[in-house]
Amino acid sequence: MRFLEKIKEGNATSCDFSNEAIEGLSLEGSALCFSTFTCASFKNATFKDVDFTECFIPEADFTNCKFINCVFDRANFQRTSFNKCFFENCSFRYTFMGLAKFISCDIINSDMEKAQILDASFLNTRLKGINFKDAILKGSYFQESILENIDFINTDLRNVSFKSSTLKNIKDINALFYGKKPWGGVSSKSHPLDEYNSEGID
Repeated sequence: MRFLEKIKEGNATSCDFSNEAIEGLSLEGSALCFSTFTCASFKNATFKDVDFTECFIPEADFTNCKFINCVFDRANFQRTSFNKCFFENCSFRYTFMGLAKFISCDIINSDMEKAQILDASFLNTRLKGINFKDAILKGSYFQESILENIDFINTDLRNVSFKSSTLKNIKDINALFYGKKPWGGVSSKSHPLDEYNSEGID
């Protein structure tokens, strides 16, 4: 596999790893900056102190992966899926995550400042200690998720849904959110779908 060969050589930046299928990998302290992972697949992998700055990772799939102290600044995760993944102390500043999916994930103490998270899905996912300052989450969907200690300062939350999610300790100074805010409670399944949706036009 070309990816593993490049890792052993210590030269995995600015490489094309499209369509690679990696399973059972444990990677620490590597730089993968500017590399391409289009339609790549990672299963049961662990990444610690790995630098993904400005990587192009669209339509990729990550299953049962763990990311600790990783940097994804200015990376592109369009249409990428994360299933049962764990993130802690990761940076997603200026990252593009249009139509990305997070399913049964844990995202802890991570920075998503100025990220573009358009029409993304967070399903049965726990987010704790997340900085979304100046981020754009327009059209994103949180379902049966837990959001705790979240900074939505200056965040674009137009057309965002928090249906059947629990939200605790939310900071929303100057956030763009139109509608009834479910901060501090649970948005009940018995309520109309749009009760906890943020409506608004450009």
